[in-house]
Amino acid sequence: MSQSFLAPFGFKKAASFLVLAGVLFLFFMPTPGGVDDGTMRAAALALFTIGFWATGIWSIGQTALAFFFVAAILQVQPPSVIFSGFSSKAMWLVFGGLAIGASVGYTGLGARLAQSLVTRLGHSYTAIISGIALVCMVLGFLMPSSMGRVVLLVPIVMALAEKLGYAKGSRGHTGMVLATALITFTAAGTILPALVPGVVLAGLAENLYGLTFTYGEYLKLHLPVLGIIKCLFIVAVVVKMFGEPPKRDEDAAAHPPMSREEILLSIILVACLGLWVSDFLHGVAAAWVALGAAVIIFIPGLNLVPAKALNENVDWGSIFYVGAVLGLSLIIAKSGLGALTGKWLLAVFPFEKGADGLNYAYLATISTVTPLLTTNPGVPAVLGPLAAEFSEATGLSIETVLMTQVIGFTNVIVPYQASPVVVAMAMGGVRLIDGVKLSLVITVLGAVVFIPLNYLWWLSLGII
Repeated sequence: MSQSFLAPFGFKKAASFLVLAGVLFLFFMPTPGGVDDGTMRAAALALFTIGFWATGIWSIGQTALAFFFVAAILQVQPPSVIFSGFSSKAMWLVFGGLAIGASVGYTGLGARLAQSLVTRLGHSYTAIISGIALVCMVLGFLMPSSMGRVVLLVPIVMALAEKLGYAKGSRGHTGMVLATALITFTAAGTILPALVPGVVLAGLAENLYGLTFTYGEYLKLHLPVLGIIKCLFIVAVVVKMFGEPPKRDEDAAAHPPMSREEILLSIILVACLGLWVSDFLHGVAAAWVALGAAVIIFIPGLNLVPAKALNENVDWGSIFYVGAVLGLSLIIAKSGLGALTGKWLLAVFPFEKGADGLNYAYLATISTVTPLLTTNPGVPAVLGPLAAEFSEATGLSIETVLMTQVIGFTNVIVPYQASPVVVAMAMGGVRLIDGVKLSLVITVLGAVVFIPLNYLWWLSLGII
């Protein structure tokens, strides 16, 4: 969908031809010295999978299923490696998040929260965008699906824009939609379950390196700078670029009393949030908390989701995608492809042990540029298996190296990198050029502000 929105007709055919040509070249070319056939098969599989994900030739779910089939038929690695993602906690965190998202939308709790907050924070354009930002951040804690949050919020924001007198396509309307899209995806992505790449990164850390990211630690590392400060920065830039006074005021809408279902779901969400934040105390993984919430949500008779929600309202394509990313990453690591790629990057970037600031800057640059080729969700799949090589070259811990990926996959240089952003723009009738201008400004200014500020924050925490 993202590519059909931003690319001319015929792009997918041309892209599929180029990707498949590269795959066949890698598969049939003579094996270079020092590289075995298994590494070349893994490279061809990685190019096929990441290429189809990056260009949107197929949906992420279709590409994931094709990945499992091709990897198994070609025996790139044993089935225990290919399908390893299904035994990862990350898989069940995504499943639980999708269940919570379906319930938040079905019960009306999300719409109630969004409208209540946005319409009660004032009538200036700055207050309107600030209210939208607050809603996006709060929903990041309650609804662990960036696409779900976008689909929920954009129609509400569009209705609010209309009531405030902003015509579709106007500067004010455009700014409201873009603020919703970027804050939902980027700033709220610093909350562990709120963005798929973050969940995938946690799964890779566990599968490849035996590291467990706790909800609280992840939040402490990323939310203050890449979340809250970046959110405020986006608000300021949107107001500067698109701000115009509302044509008329919109009073806070009256809401009927909360339904039984909304109250019950609120209790479940508060309990989940409490357990997630305190996971360092009780030791129960965020995935099992989310799975437990899903079990309760799907209980017949509670009416927290439609009767056939498990079959019809769960995005199984996203679940297969997470499984495929985790499986591909382990294939890259075990086939030797990761080490080979790491050697190339080490030759390009002159890492130096002890030069922590310079090494951090190089890693941040790599993680920021990589999504231009892989899109944001592909960052952990490509860079995750290289963390050991980068750690050895820089002297930084593997955990620190892994965490620099968050800088990259929570940033959007151009909209095609993040499908929720593209979907929000399409739903809101926002021109591509407006989205590109805003994302480029945030990226350029952010490189000057957020990357150095985040480095100082990590220094204060002792992670560097």
